[in-house]
Amino acid sequence: MANLDGVALFTAFLRRLEETDPKHPDTWNPNYQALINNDVFLKAFADEVHQARNGNASLAERLQRLDRTHASLSPGFIDEVVAALKYALDQVGLANSAIRALKQHLQQEGEVHMANRGLVRGCTVSRSTSAARNLNLAGGICFANGRTYAVAGGENQASVPANIGAGSATVTAYLHPVAGGWQLAVGAIGEALPGDAIPLYSLTLPAHSTDTTDPNLAQVTLTSLRRLEPGFPRFLDSPASRFVPIARLTDSAYRIDLDLVSARGAPCPPQALCITSRASNGFVITLASAADAVHLRYRVSRLDQ
Repeated sequence: MANLDGVALFTAFLRRLEETDPKHPDTWNPNYQALINNDVFLKAFADEVHQARNGNASLAERLQRLDRTHASLSPGFIDEVVAALKYALDQVGLANSAIRALKQHLQQEGEVHMANRGLVRGCTVSRSTSAARNLNLAGGICFANGRTYAVAGGENQASVPANIGAGSATVTAYLHPVAGGWQLAVGAIGEALPGDAIPLYSLTLPAHSTDTTDPNLAQVTLTSLRRLEPGFPRFLDSPASRFVPIARLTDSAYRIDLDLVSARGAPCPPQALCITSRASNGFVITLASAADAVHLRYRVSRLDQ
């Protein structure tokens, strides 16, 4: 037995069967075919409507959504969206500026290292008369690491480098620790002082100052850099201090918090860390202690601006 296949062809009228029609499949099948074609046509239409609804409850709801979408693409709505986005970006930029100001200006942090070294007495330097371009050292007492040390004097303790350049140059004579004691040394031209040095004198070398032109250092100028503290460790006439630069604020009415990380050789209580001067671009910390190699953290705050 074969089946009738339908096509999407709608027929509005069907032939009415009469009583006189022969009772034969050829009489009925044309109507059956038309009905099946109508079903196929209506099914295709229903599928198309279902697809057009796109998951909505009805075509009307789908059309309402399309209307709203179309309205959202209108020039007026787009202008509103652009304005809202610009406002949001402006607010984000303002927030970022505030955060940057908080981190870089309104609240600043950093670290400070302070050396506290010098002389109790003696340790003067003079030109040698028995060796070319040498310095003599007078005995004395220095202080470092929170305590005092005896410094032995002697002749020809350090040599001064030659300056073969066409311009003057400056070097530094200093004490440095060697095997539990302290010895005199002179840095090379352009050389920085060692971290544990105690500066004594600045030596200005004229141009072309050599063993031949100036063996007795007569043309070399010695300028004292000595920090003398006869009352160390109980009294300090010129306590160690350090200027700490900061990003410039509107004034100096900011708060300073200090945190001691480490110190060497002597106690360093909070009251020994004194802010002796301040300006809008920095402040001065003065150390009222015998401690050496003081390591501090600081925080500058001005949150009311």
